[in-house]
Amino acid sequence: MTMPAPQTDHLFLLMGGNPLPNAVAALTLLKPGGTPHIVHTRQTRTQAENLMALLTTAFDYQPAPLIDLDQAQAEASLIRQQVQARATSLSGTVGMNYTGGTKPMSVHAYRALADVCPQAIFSYLDSNTSKITLDQDQAPSQQITLHAELNLKQLFQLHGLRWRDNQPPLTQPLLPEAATQLAQLQSTRELAYLWRQWCNHSLLRLTKDRDYWRPEWQLAQAPPIPLSGLPSPLRDVLQTHLDAGESSLSLSVATKLGFPTITDLCAWLDGIWLEHYTLDQIQRLGLSPKASNGQVGLGFHIIPPEPQSPRYDKFEFDVAFMQGYHLFALSCTTGTTRKGCKQKLLEASIRSRQLGGSEARVALVCGYHRANDLRAELEVMGRDNKIAVFDRQDWPQLGQKIAEWVERNG
Repeated sequence: MTMPAPQTDHLFLLMGGNPLPNAVAALTLLKPGGTPHIVHTRQTRTQAENLMALLTTAFDYQPAPLIDLDQAQAEASLIRQQVQARATSLSGTVGMNYTGGTKPMSVHAYRALADVCPQAIFSYLDSNTSKITLDQDQAPSQQITLHAELNLKQLFQLHGLRWRDNQPPLTQPLLPEAATQLAQLQSTRELAYLWRQWCNHSLLRLTKDRDYWRPEWQLAQAPPIPLSGLPSPLRDVLQTHLDAGESSLSLSVATKLGFPTITDLCAWLDGIWLEHYTLDQIQRLGLSPKASNGQVGLGFHIIPPEPQSPRYDKFEFDVAFMQGYHLFALSCTTGTTRKGCKQKLLEASIRSRQLGGSEARVALVCGYHRANDLRAELEVMGRDNKIAVFDRQDWPQLGQKIAEWVERNG
């Protein structure tokens, strides 16, 4: 059975490699204005500092000195001494969530606090059920349904990451009607092939040198892109939504259409339209209404929190949104090869789990036409409902497919 969360004035947290479970525990179990006490080792000091910073700046909890075990994560006497030294002087109710940390830390910290505070409330976050389990000595354990809320910016802050100030994630898709029509048309392999051929032989020939877009000043001088080879349904999309003429598309319309640069327009045509379509479908579902608060976005250029931004991104997300404290990350590619799509999914899975832990949900929206085969090849991932692959045949109903995925994993 589930019960309301018994919040305490003080909460001890054992820091593991991922600070997210501890953040969720604090938001659920710590009274407003309460004090977190974070136990960490030398290896998890940075995570502890990030967690304390988030809790005290974004959620107004009281700061407390970190409890540093240095390299003694398995030394019973030191763990006992450190925890009891802090707990003895506390007034008010006390709790401990032992989800993080090593097993020796959990055992010795639990015993130490129980000796000093017999009425302390002990708990554990079960990632399989997304519930917090409360220990009971004389009765079966109780479970608490979690209602913690984090936005994407807070999640990144928790890991000491941020996005580039000059490249913030988009919260509104560009040309969503055009992207929707392209998704519907290119759900058939024939039209997708013809669009790819046009991109390769017409668009990219005039806008790229090898793998790099030409400088903006050169793109501004580029001749109109001929539409020869495009069948009328695809040509109609460009004429209706991108001001294309009968036989060519001028790149000079980029600013008028809402693109920051001509490069952005070229990238949209070359396949980024699928990301904008995906973002539009998510927003239409109403899953994440607080877009302005960092709940849903496109194009996350993630960098470490250094004084000066590094030249290259640490990593990048295509589309991501939050449901409660769960991260839903979607990687998008119009690519059709099994190898390329598999690589995109693996990269997205690794990055999302670094941020969202074992509870992160990952999906691939791709042009590969055999999604079930790809899921099966990924073995463990293929048996995990947190992983989803939406192939070309899913594009016309992508919003509904995403809604069903979220319903299974929300």
